[in-house]
Amino acid sequence: MSRFRSLLFPLALALILGGLSAWLGRISEVVIEEVKLDPAEPQYSMNNIQGRTFDESGSLKELLIAPKAWQLPDQKNIFLSEPKLQLLNEQQLQYSVNSEMARYELASKKVFFEKNVVLNKAANKKDPAARIKTSQLVVDTTTETAQTTAPIEYQYGLSHGVANGLIYNHKMGQLNLPKRVKVTIYDLK
Repeated sequence: MSRFRSLLFPLALALILGGLSAWLGRISEVVIEEVKLDPAEPQYSMNNIQGRTFDESGSLKELLIAPKAWQLPDQKNIFLSEPKLQLLNEQQLQYSVNSEMARYELASKKVFFEKNVVLNKAANKKDPAARIKTSQLVVDTTTETAQTTAPIEYQYGLSHGVANGLIYNHKMGQLNLPKRVKVTIYDLK
């Protein structure tokens, strides 16, 4: 009997500690319930944003300003209201693009400008200023190209005209107007 009593105490203690451990484990469990976000409502929203990229020398290369930006759930795009993109080279403004709305694709680094898009090219020593107006424009910041299939109005110095679509390659300095081009050219030479 004394042997039974000596086994009873450790056995009872083990059962009590095991029960206490199970009870503490149960009350300390955190149940995480995943809530599905409304895909039409922003998951993130920012006001008065400024995004900058720099070249290898540390000089400002691109500046993107917008009064409001937001990202929707499960999206890889950032939406911008009234965006202004400035592209610089050696701290000199080369181009600026404004519109009412834009979408920036994070993966491709393309900006899709929409509604009342205006692209301005600053004048330099050899070329006059230029302006293009359209309803939509895609700017690829990696390849430094811009394109649209929408109708455009353009002005280059005193020359001006209209066309359906454009493809502009900044690195090559080429503007291609693929369809229905109507232009008035003034040669100052």
